[in-house]
Amino acid sequence: MKLYSNPISPNGKRVCILAAELGAPVETANLDFARGENRAPDYLALNPMGKIPTAVDGDLVLWESAAILCYVAQTSERGASVFPREPKAQADVLRWLFWCSCHVDPYFTSLVVERFIKARRGLPIDEAVCASAEQWLARFIPVLEQQLAGRDYVTGAFSVADIALGCTLEMAPIVKYDLSPFPNVGGWLERLRSRESWRASSAPSDQ
Repeated sequence: MKLYSNPISPNGKRVCILAAELGAPVETANLDFARGENRAPDYLALNPMGKIPTAVDGDLVLWESAAILCYVAQTSERGASVFPREPKAQADVLRWLFWCSCHVDPYFTSLVVERFIKARRGLPIDEAVCASAEQWLARFIPVLEQQLAGRDYVTGAFSVADIALGCTLEMAPIVKYDLSPFPNVGGWLERLRSRESWRASSAPSDQ
């Protein structure tokens, strides 16, 4: 499988972590956003969103990192260890994948744009956007904090849900979002970052 990504992309990192966990062969092609490679016609033919990651496996072209996670897990001999085959257990993992996509990712994306991308470009930060994002996160992050009470991982065992959520939430320091009120989340992130697959897939600046 060929993965179009970028070393600083948390969504691309999700796939790299899973591949490392499962020993799945992945060839990574890094796109340079500064040179507009994600907007090149040949890449837009693969992913009309012009975003990353995009996975190409034979005649399958797949984008959206959560979908790629599920595909890699389902096609790997060891994939059931992180994406259960039993319907109820699988639904539980999917619940948290969808929860991440709907209730965490959009607000962290807003903070990344305002407090990281704009800051690097010297552009003014929209504090109203940041305040709105933090207001929503103040509603949703406590849900994860409660879920992690007495659990090492989100559904009990390490899964693709942990990978997706962890790659987003570990950006908290970069976007100046305070996770200190959530000790269960903090401990869980430390467990994730101590995994060999996580360390191997992290950019040097993240380690």
